[in-house]
Amino acid sequence: MIRSLPAVLALFVAASLTSAPYALAQLPPLGGQTATPPPAQPAGIPPLAGTTAPPTGLRTETMNADLKTARAANQEKRFADAETLMLKDTAAKPGEPYLWIELGLAQLGEKKYPEAEASFKSALNGPAASPEGKTPSGSFYTADGRTAGHVAIATVAATADPKSKGEIEGISNASLGEIYIKTNRIPDAQAAFDKAAAANPSQAGLYYGNETVFLFQAGNAAAQLATANKAIAADPARPRNYYFKAQALTTQATVDPKTSKLILPPGCLEAYQKYLELEPNGQFAPDTKAILTAAGASMKPVFKK
Repeated sequence: MIRSLPAVLALFVAASLTSAPYALAQLPPLGGQTATPPPAQPAGIPPLAGTTAPPTGLRTETMNADLKTARAANQEKRFADAETLMLKDTAAKPGEPYLWIELGLAQLGEKKYPEAEASFKSALNGPAASPEGKTPSGSFYTADGRTAGHVAIATVAATADPKSKGEIEGISNASLGEIYIKTNRIPDAQAAFDKAAAANPSQAGLYYGNETVFLFQAGNAAAQLATANKAIAADPARPRNYYFKAQALTTQATVDPKTSKLILPPGCLEAYQKYLELEPNGQFAPDTKAILTAAGASMKPVFKK
């Protein structure tokens, strides 16, 4: 007779899955900035539609230097410094998406979710994204910090460089997806990550992989499993996607009372073994081997598509 996973084993499984915060710290930043890093000194950021030069007080050279400084500050987790600088620059030149993206990343790092959401929407739509037609501010949000209403996600100007346009939409939508997960708006998050993947297909595996981790942190195993499968389909060579698929499936495990061995649901063993095949000495290898040992399973890769 097979019974439900007992409390003691549940603790064991939970302990084996507690590497997510550490795992997340090792992940590339959302938007693929590690996989496809923006230039350290970005050149040629297109001017606002209908203009030929940056407004007085923010020359192109200054804007690019500030953007480089803010990116470094965000990477060093000096989010307040980056936010202060980008608030100044977005006020001076509100039509530049990359300034809004860097501002949003700083606010996301500070867990200022309403402000970050408004910034990423401004990167997508321009600063008139709010219902009042104003630049994003506290007035766009209700007293409890939730959005007063969702704004339809538009694209950047049709004249934008296609590569930049895809990157802007990918980073912005993926970042919005992270915000939505962290504010318990899962359907909105799933839609945002799908938009990110569609806009920037080369980074789809990264976007869905990040979404999988955030869903794991949120404790939503069903959504985590669905997203892990999307991540694997988009990038079958990325090891961590198999690991987080297996984690989601492990929540369905039971224990054989006769042998006290862990019984993994269909697809779980194969996902763990595929992870070990791709990354035998990887970050999650010890946790994976511990679970396979508890299941009395072989470490030999036998992954089946």
